[in-house]
Amino acid sequence: MGKIDKEKEEISWIKFWIGVGVAAIMGLVSWLVNHYTTAETLMLLLDIVSIIMLAVFIVMLNKIGLKKIKELEEL
Repeated sequence: MGKIDKEKEEISWIKFWIGVGVAAIMGLVSWLVNHYTTAETLMLLLDIVSIIMLAVFIVMLNKIGLKKIKELEEL
């Protein structure tokens, strides 16, 4: 496997995890909207913290992916 193919696979792997993160955020936001009146405060706070952590994770992966795409242009 050449270096270009390896970089493309790494970019694909990053895209996969970004998709998983987005799906998880959608699920957490959906739960929050459906349960904000009945859930305990701790559960609501944990949900919000999880959403924020996943958003940071997605931003970090996006930066890594963009960096790899730039590196791919140079090959």
